Amino acid sequence: MRCGRPQAIAFVVVLALGMAGCGESGSGSPTEPSTTLTQSTFPSDTQSPGTTAPASALDPDDLLDELRESYGAPGAMAFLRASGTEWFGRSGSADLAGTELTTTTRFRIASITKTVVAFLVLDAVSRDEVSLDDEVSQYVPDVLREQPPITVRMLLDHTSGIFNVGDEGDIAADVENLTDPALQAQARDIGARYLGGEHVSLPAELFVALAETHDRYFEPGGGYHYSNVNYQLAAMVLERVTGETLGELVRTRLVGPLGLQHTSIAPDDAGIPEMHGYGLDAADGSLVDLTADFLALGNGGGGGVISTPEELLMIMQAIVGGQLLPQSLTDEMQHATSQSYGSYGLGLGRYELSCGTFYGHGGSVSGTQSIALADDDRPAGVVVVVNLRSDADPNLLALAESLLCAGA
Repeated sequence: MRCGRPQAIAFVVVLALGMAGCGESGSGSPTEPSTTLTQSTFPSDTQSPGTTAPASALDPDDLLDELRESYGAPGAMAFLRASGTEWFGRSGSADLAGTELTTTTRFRIASITKTVVAFLVLDAVSRDEVSLDDEVSQYVPDVLREQPPITVRMLLDHTSGIFNVGDEGDIAADVENLTDPALQAQARDIGARYLGGEHVSLPAELFVALAETHDRYFEPGGGYHYSNVNYQLAAMVLERVTGETLGELVRTRLVGPLGLQHTSIAPDDAGIPEMHGYGLDAADGSLVDLTADFLALGNGGGGGVISTPEELLMIMQAIVGGQLLPQSLTDEMQHATSQSYGSYGLGLGRYELSCGTFYGHGGSVSGTQSIALADDDRPAGVVVVVNLRSDADPNLLALAESLLCAGA
C-alpha cells in the first residue's frame, strides 16, 4: 500500500464512475505491492524466506516495544514458543481508543490464510475428493480460459501464471476490458454501494474475471509469480468438491479438531476484530482505520481468516508439524516446488534462520501486518503482528528470528 488514502477507495471510485485510467495503478512488481485491494504479495509480507538477522539478547518485551515505536504502529503483539517456554508480548493498544491488547485479541491474519487454504486442499486430497494434478476447470468451469490448462497444484504454489489483479496493473482499465457486460455492471454496482457506506467485497468470480483480462505471466507451470487470485480459485475448488463453504471447512476441519475459540473467517464473519488496522492519510499523515474494509477479502481464500496470536501459532504448528495431514502430504506442503523464489511450497514458505529451518507465511491486509513461523520437528514457533501498514518495513522477520533464536 502507498501511504495515503486507502487504495481500495480510489479503486471503487473508478468502478462507480466507470472511468478508465483514473485509479492509481500498482507498481508492477510482485515484491512491492502498492494497493490495499488485495493481500500484499508473499515476498513483501515479511521479507523473503531465507533472509536472516542476528539474534538479540535483549528482553523480548523491549524488542517488541522497539519494533512498535520505531515503526509508529499503535499496537503490536507476539506469541512465542521456544526452548520449552511460552511468552505473550504486547505493546501499545489494539486501537486509537486505547483498548487493551490481551491473549484473546483477534486480528486479520491476511495472507497467512493461504497456509490454511492449502491445508484444506491437502485435507481434501487425503479424502480423495480432489487431486493436486486435476485441472481447475474440471471443478470451476467457464471461469478460467481452458487453454493452457492450470492444475490445483499450480494454484497453491503460485506457478499458474495468473495475473495478480489489484497488486499490479490498472484495475480501472481491467474493468473497462471486461467482455461480459453483466460482470462490468456488477463491478460498478459494487463500487457505488461501497461509496454508499456498505460493507461489500469483490466476489471471487469477479476477481478472476479481472485477472483474465491480462495475459499469463508465463505458461502454467513455467515459473513463479505470487497471485492472490490463485487462492480465490483454490477456495472455489474446495467449495465445489466438498459441498461446504470455506467458513464451514475452517470450522469443521481446523477450529473443531484443534479446539480453537477465537478463529473464524470473513466474509462469513463480518465482525470487526479487536485489533484494528491502520494506514496513513496522504494529506497529514494521520492514521486511517481500515479494519472494516472488506473489499479485498472476496471469498476469504486469499486472506480472510481472523485469529489470535496464540491460536494462529497453534494452527501453524499443527500444519507444519504434521498433526492434521498424512506425512506425505505435509511433505508436499513444505517442498519448495518453485526455485525461482527459492522456498515456496504449497502455501508455505521455508525460512532458514540462524537457529534452524522454519516454515510459515506473512500477511498484510486492512492495515495489519503479521508473520507466523513454526518448526517442523520441535515445538518452536512465533507469531508477530502490528496494526499499521505504511511504506516503511517493520521487519517482522528480523524480530521473529530474534525471539526464536535468542536462547539457541
